[in-house]
Amino acid sequence: MGKTNVNTITSFVLPRFISPDKYLYNVDNEYNGVITEAAFADKQFFSGKGAGGHATGSAVLSDISANSYGYRYEYKKYLQGTVTNYTRNFRIEVYLRYNREKDRDLFGFEEVSEYFCGKSYKYAIGIVNLERLYILREQLQKMDVFIVNTGRKGIN
Repeated sequence: MGKTNVNTITSFVLPRFISPDKYLYNVDNEYNGVITEAAFADKQFFSGKGAGGHATGSAVLSDISANSYGYRYEYKKYLQGTVTNYTRNFRIEVYLRYNREKDRDLFGFEEVSEYFCGKSYKYAIGIVNLERLYILREQLQKMDVFIVNTGRKGIN
């Protein structure tokens, strides 16, 4: 979501709302799906087994075998020096469901496009900085909140 400059990358993992017309919508069970997007590669979708006894065992065996032959994974772009910076200063839109106002305040919303307050829960949809989420990463596990990347673009 959003853009970085040609020498800077960012990355994050969050649950994301997926509509039925998207490839990821039909990824089930032990399968994983990943969508990547790059300047010259556009969007690409990858799917495959990522969990379960046989798939995990196969991946571990492959890594052990590669290590025994001294194989190292390549990161060609990194070695070429084209990517020189990593940033967490990146704005994303999230849906945050919470119960306590003080929990919502921790996220430091820069903008809120939608807000709801009901008897059993509250939610806000808005822009937060990825750096703030990174700072909160350990607290999130103990908080009574649910956070999802909306997937909307054009934020940065």
